Amino acid sequence: MRFRYYLAAAAAVLVPALALAAVEVFGDNTVAFPVEEEEMPLELSAAARELPAGTEIAVMELADGGVVEVRLLADETPKTAGNFVALVEDGFYDGIIFHRVVPDFVAQAGDATLVGRENPDISLETEPDVRKCVRGAVSMARFARRDEDTGEVIYGDTSPTQFFILKSDTPRLDPDFCVFGVVVTGMDDVDAVEQGDVIQRVRVLTVGGEGETPTTVED
Repeated sequence: MRFRYYLAAAAAVLVPALALAAVEVFGDNTVAFPVEEEEMPLELSAAARELPAGTEIAVMELADGGVVEVRLLADETPKTAGNFVALVEDGFYDGIIFHRVVPDFVAQAGDATLVGRENPDISLETEPDVRKCVRGAVSMARFARRDEDTGEVIYGDTSPTQFFILKSDTPRLDPDFCVFGVVVTGMDDVDAVEQGDVIQRVRVLTVGGEGETPTTVED
């Protein structure tokens, strides 16, 4: 009994001491992880930094560690690209899933209702198509229906939030979809995306600008 008493007493002293030692030994490692009120800094790839100064790049971080950089065509599609940037700045795409993935065709995301949020009340005009719908092209989705008599697909309004990334050249989409961005790096990550995969966060950085600095999330 006395031995157990001494053992318990020793444990009462040693366990807190060991825990404190563990904090001292491993404490410095915790600075590498993001905390709630602070984001880890983002940095553009070498390929993105070679683009003209002032070019806006949407950096898309996937939950599995993949990173996709999209060059936004703000000069060619100011309304569509501007709408996308506004959604990014509001944090709309953070935590959104890829709800539609078709092998060798498309990866589509941006339906907030699938993660328990509401879509913002936005009416987005369909801008003229200025780029080809090739592999790596990024465009907003459009609502569509199929004609009962002819079977022809008839496109309606442009979705204000849902975008897709093409995995292959798809010329049949050229007349009906406005390409507002082009993937700079990360197409391998796009190819690997599966339905239900999560976009952890999206941020817009400017080549040669102040965007490549850590930002703070404010409630």
